[in-house]
Amino acid sequence: MAVAAVSHLLKWLEFETNLEQTYSFNPFLTGLLNSTDLIVENRQLFCVPILPGVTEFSTTSDVAENFLGYVAVQFQQSLDKVEILGFYPAVAEDNLPEKMSVEYLQPLDNLFEFLEKNKQAVLPQNTLVNLANWFARIFEEIWLPPEVFFTPKLGFAKSSSVDTVKRAKVIDFGLLLNRQKVAVVITIQPEVDEEVGVLVQVHPIDEQEFLPPALRLKIVLESDSEEVEARAADQLIQLEFSEIPGRYFSVKVILDDAEIVEKFVV
Repeated sequence: MAVAAVSHLLKWLEFETNLEQTYSFNPFLTGLLNSTDLIVENRQLFCVPILPGVTEFSTTSDVAENFLGYVAVQFQQSLDKVEILGFYPAVAEDNLPEKMSVEYLQPLDNLFEFLEKNKQAVLPQNTLVNLANWFARIFEEIWLPPEVFFTPKLGFAKSSSVDTVKRAKVIDFGLLLNRQKVAVVITIQPEVDEEVGVLVQVHPIDEQEFLPPALRLKIVLESDSEEVEARAADQLIQLEFSEIPGRYFSVKVILDDAEIVEKFVV
């Protein structure tokens, strides 16, 4: 029940768990009230059941290299309900006591934050987007017309110019933004000397009026880079530049230590 409770909570928060792929190196943990480990985002997490009234639990040194830590789950007197008490992260084996008091448990938010950052760190790289295809009206499925996300009063009505192309994509930082999402909007148009003008904007969506403070937008060109950061009550941030066909650039949306990168060729 302890493992099922933790797995259910993490799945509800959209973390990937696996109840079948377990290691269970420690016979004591395996036998105690059917305790076992849980694989979450490819990391090993021990879910330790604690009987009513007990204030400590046993630890083990028999863990996998990807060991994440312990989650303590206390049973109520009826043994049919549980309360998830908290999280204790992995530490060096020499510093791990044999018995751990529940008063040293950290809030579950610490576990969620670590998993979210780990999830962002292993995100697959996005496919390179060729902007020349956009002028030919060939678009990737995830890059949609901005009017899908915004109302015309915000200036995202369908462009009247056949030479200007706008597309938008949702960026989701998950728990780091309390499930709030933002959208990256790319506008391109031909300019003189065969250059292409590129405007990159980040907007709040889902009825959010302002961007999260400290959210950053960074453009990395082959020869230069530029960055802007959202302040309190900013409704958008943007950067603009021109580039010749065949040049590469990347768009980075950054929050704390997590970043999402989109790569383009003009």
